[in-house]
Amino acid sequence: MTSVRYLVRSGFRLGLWLALLGVMVVEVPGAMAQFGLPKLPKVPKIGKQDPKPSAQAKQPQGPAPEVTAITPNSVPPGWEGDVVFTGKNFAQTMKLRMECGYEVKPKNFRVESAERAVFQLKVPPSAEEAKCIIALEVPPVASTAETGPAAMGTPMVVQVTGANFAISESSNLAKAYKACFLAEGDLPPMGIMMKVSEAMQKGSQDECRLYVSSDSVKYSAQGKAILDQPASAVKTVDQILMMGNPTGAFRIVLTSGKIYNFFASGSQSDDNPLSEQIKNKLKK
Repeated sequence: MTSVRYLVRSGFRLGLWLALLGVMVVEVPGAMAQFGLPKLPKVPKIGKQDPKPSAQAKQPQGPAPEVTAITPNSVPPGWEGDVVFTGKNFAQTMKLRMECGYEVKPKNFRVESAERAVFQLKVPPSAEEAKCIIALEVPPVASTAETGPAAMGTPMVVQVTGANFAISESSNLAKAYKACFLAEGDLPPMGIMMKVSEAMQKGSQDECRLYVSSDSVKYSAQGKAILDQPASAVKTVDQILMMGNPTGAFRIVLTSGKIYNFFASGSQSDDNPLSEQIKNKLKK
């Protein structure tokens, strides 16, 4: 009998505890509100979607940019300078995507107006000929409201088809060859090698550039023009040998009799020395 009473009492206590726990669980949100605590967020049901589109998805997109001309539209390997886009609907936030090979990377792209954009390009002498793929990326237009959300939509990417740009050996523009000026005059090979040694010790040969096109040959150092002649003024371009072996140096002989001595500061092969490349560019 005692055991039965104990079980009844125990069952009653257990039921009471369960009832109290049930009240506590049910009353948790109310209790949280009573003590100033934030309410728990509602968990959306699986399969239900918010019928209202996000603010970012509503961000407006500006008109598509158009490129009608690229100047210059063809440059040789070794060329460096500014490339100009002419067109319409250019946005200040517009970005450039350009693929001409892994060695060719445009720099400092800037939009000067809705009709003009400029970037710098430095094509390595070793770059291969290629027709470049160009695209313009325009981010979404930001909201004009002071408290509006930032523009985070998908950018608009427009491939340039109205104008072309290529890297080509047949370009008439000057090609920059890695060559350093040594001295004027008809110097013997030993004197040339001494000049080469002096130039190497200065450690500035990486900045040397001899610009050659089918129309001209130019070289400047520290802002001073050392050689600036039309191609018709060049008589020969001769490789300088020492005991029958190439030295990496060459001379440009003018029809006037003047001689300008250079040495190749970049890599070259014995089968295609820099003197031969320049001679071919000048069509000599």
